[in-house]
Amino acid sequence: MVKIGSFGDVIFEVSQKKTLTFNDLEMKSSPKWDEHSIHRNKAKLEFDGPGLIELNHTLLLRAEQGINPMKEITKLERMRDKGEAHHFILGQKPIAPNKFVIIDTSAGLRNIDQKGNVFSAEVTVSLKEYVESKSPVKKTTANTKQKTATSSNKKSLGTITITVKSVNIRNGPSTNNKILGQAMNGQKLTVYSVKNGWYSLGGGKYITASSSYSKLKKG
Repeated sequence: MVKIGSFGDVIFEVSQKKTLTFNDLEMKSSPKWDEHSIHRNKAKLEFDGPGLIELNHTLLLRAEQGINPMKEITKLERMRDKGEAHHFILGQKPIAPNKFVIIDTSAGLRNIDQKGNVFSAEVTVSLKEYVESKSPVKKTTANTKQKTATSSNKKSLGTITITVKSVNIRNGPSTNNKILGQAMNGQKLTVYSVKNGWYSLGGGKYITASSSYSKLKKG
């Protein structure tokens, strides 16, 4: 037996008694970009991180190759409806670091006898990357409390007014940092400092200092 790979309970293999393979395996992904509309000008794009990977493939299920088509379809439907996440194994290793979930299945049933037995089927399966969240453990220390107190007593640089539809607020001065929320059009925010093109809002929050997104009023 030659094992090609697997996804959960579905084993892709080729042997003298059983053949279960897939055709047209497609893997795609697109980065995330936020589009901020600007009155009478072209919109501004802001990079918001990598997108999720999507996998699409077609399974050929034939009774003549030792496969029970309806049994394999039931496996896929069970994993889909329970929201099970599994690694998609190709060869001896996962095709991607994260697991995948089934978001859609479409089965074409072929060669059905008078008793309703299905002898062949063609199933299209769509998978999407599933990123397991890890809750960070927050530790409160004397230094943390001191920094918080210092920030609250810090003199502000001024106030910004958001001039576009929305702008991301992040936990660091970079588009690679995590998004904490959004500031909406017309909202006013107090800023304490500016460095390398980013305003510090205090409390570990940052927003872009580009004049395309907001106007600063000092004092």
